[in-house]
Amino acid sequence: MRLTDQQLLQQTPLYAELGPAVADRVFRNAVVQTVRRGGTVFHQGDVATHVHVLLSGQVALIAEDITLGPTIIEFFPAGEIFVAPAGLLELPHLVSARATEDSRVLSMAAQELRGLIAAESALAVAMTRALARHWRLLVRQIKELKLKSASQRLGSYLIAKAPVRAGATSFRLAEERKMIAARLGMTPESLSRAFAQLKTAGVSGRGRHIEIADVSTLSAHCRFEEGH
Repeated sequence: MRLTDQQLLQQTPLYAELGPAVADRVFRNAVVQTVRRGGTVFHQGDVATHVHVLLSGQVALIAEDITLGPTIIEFFPAGEIFVAPAGLLELPHLVSARATEDSRVLSMAAQELRGLIAAESALAVAMTRALARHWRLLVRQIKELKLKSASQRLGSYLIAKAPVRAGATSFRLAEERKMIAARLGMTPESLSRAFAQLKTAGVSGRGRHIEIADVSTLSAHCRFEEGH
């Protein structure tokens, strides 16, 4: 592992929860690779042999259907451990993981990790916390798909990306709009209509640049729940 990778690892929530002594044992045999934008970390259907931590960049979890084609389930930012359950249960991946920008990915052998979880209580607690966060994330997705309109889902997504929770703000989205549409369960055309509908709630901008006149007003419109 390069010195820069070690420094990135030390900034992750998992490392912080473990502490240096336990982390050194957990990550001793881990390997780090560069995955270029558009490259695949693992494929849907492959039996999970490793558990991954994203040190830098971003990955999209993609579900692929032979009839409907691919759709994006979620984006994971740097610092996250992602799709650990398949490795912990020795099961096939339910999704593929693809880099949306050049990324550094740390991989731990799943079999070794299972043994370490049994031996290191700090690791067991940290993994439980990570899995709990991801469970809440997926439940929020289900709630929004079932209970909110397309424009409300988009608004909630934009608020989660915004740097503030009140007042005016502007920022640049990391993802292309077609990728956001897939993540929100829309077609690109539906996303365009949702953006148009949010103009009355103070949302404007072109391409990846977004402006929100008042985040609180948009939050009320979308019934936004903190904790995304």
